[in-house]
Amino acid sequence: MRIGLGAGYSLLELMISVAIILLLMSAVFPFIAKSQKTFQGSQANAEADQSARAALEVISQEIGQAGYNPNFNTPRTSSTSVNASATPQCITVNNINKINPGDWLYVDTGPNEELVQVISESGLAGLSSSGCSGSNVIEARFNFDHSPSSPGNTPYPIISFKMPYGVGIIQGSGTSNDQRLEFFGDLNQDGTLQYVVYSLNPVTPASTLTINGTVYTLYNLYRSITPVTFASLYPLNVTTTASTNNLASVLVANVLYNTTNASGPSGQPIFAYPNEVTIGVVPNVITVVGTIIIAISVDVTPINLATGQHQWITMATQIRPINLAAAIAVNNAGGATYLPPLPQTLPMTNPTNYYQ
Repeated sequence: MRIGLGAGYSLLELMISVAIILLLMSAVFPFIAKSQKTFQGSQANAEADQSARAALEVISQEIGQAGYNPNFNTPRTSSTSVNASATPQCITVNNINKINPGDWLYVDTGPNEELVQVISESGLAGLSSSGCSGSNVIEARFNFDHSPSSPGNTPYPIISFKMPYGVGIIQGSGTSNDQRLEFFGDLNQDGTLQYVVYSLNPVTPASTLTINGTVYTLYNLYRSITPVTFASLYPLNVTTTASTNNLASVLVANVLYNTTNASGPSGQPIFAYPNEVTIGVVPNVITVVGTIIIAISVDVTPINLATGQHQWITMATQIRPINLAAAIAVNNAGGATYLPPLPQTLPMTNPTNYYQ
């Protein structure tokens, strides 16, 4: 018995099938392309958001420590004998770590106990005109006699009386403003004061972006951090030259800002200081910043492939530095006399290649 082969598809059937497939693909492909563009846009947005969020976290933590004056819990001691005098004198201390010029210290106990302000210390490049030298030496004016006690020639104690730096966020001409923030303090709580500057510098090559009719320039937000040295000489009658910042590095790229309007696309400046308090601290009047509002608008690169439009994200927060709030509380309680002054080396100057 002969079995014949089954009939194949006709040319017409094949053409109809191809036409149906093409019709289906023409509907699917645009959807796939749009989904891909949306995914790419979301991914770029997420990366920009993550970068800005991480930077804002760093900024918030550091500003939170602004004005922190490193304290020490274990009393220090000295065996140096001094006679009361209006002339500054130096004493050797068993350890001067966390003792900075401008700090107040309780010296001795009993009837000879007194509160003295540190003029200088030997951790610096040199001491003042009194000519003191050696290691672990502090200089101050002593109104009482001090000497080791008997029996046993026991050293007298030196106890910390550390107040926060009310000027931990530096205000004044040429310092902190809407696009620049300068502050200092023991940011790492390791006994070393650090001076930090956040500042804008245009991207290279220069680039602008128009959003809702307003032209914004693209900037990088830079950060530099430099240890505070207090200079060689601290006395108020000595003129010192400001130190130089360490080089700055980019913290946030492609920040949108209009310097004329002092705002980004959010309508807010990058740094705002809505709560400033002016207080009198002998012999100066200082400005204490109670609150900082930060609003950073970042351009998302590349352009949104789904819409063909530029997109941006804004990260914002409000910070109330607790150390500066403590300085205001000290002032209101009548103790502003004991707030340490701004180190003479601050604010620092930028080197010629500051922005790289």
